[in-house]
Amino acid sequence: MTLEHSTAMSLRICVILGIALMAVGLAMSMAGMGDGVLYAGILVLITSPFVGVVVTFASLVRLKDWYWAGIAAVLLCITAAGAAFAML
Repeated sequence: MTLEHSTAMSLRICVILGIALMAVGLAMSMAGMGDGVLYAGILVLITSPFVGVVVTFASLVRLKDWYWAGIAAVLLCITAAGAAFAML
């Protein structure tokens, strides 16, 4: 599988999973069964770009494209630092 296909596939899976969880969660919320599944769907959609970068990084390392793997690693570090800072 090429770099573009693996990244696109991971993003597609995350979006489909997130939308499905939100639909189920919305139905459960309307039935008075809680909002946990709805929030899980939102979380999956929020984290899908991060998953795409992780998959891209792994593919670049596998392809031994060190320059772009380094760029992806820097992006992962910046994103992780931003998420950690946001939790403070």
